[in-house]
Amino acid sequence: MLYKRKQVYWIDTVYKDKRIKECTGFKSKKKAEEYASKVIKDLMVQDRLSFKDSIK
Repeated sequence: MLYKRKQVYWIDTVYKDKRIKECTGFKSKKKAEEYASKVIKDLMVQDRLSFKDSIK
């Protein structure tokens, strides 16, 4: 979920029981959405890589 606070968009969401609440640093909603997608994607990749490491 994105929300605007003092002209800047913030992320507030949960991924695998971990709350992510951070400032995107963008005033543009489109750029903030792209940033939020990247944050979630990076978390998913990191989660997948740590899963692969635990199998070995």
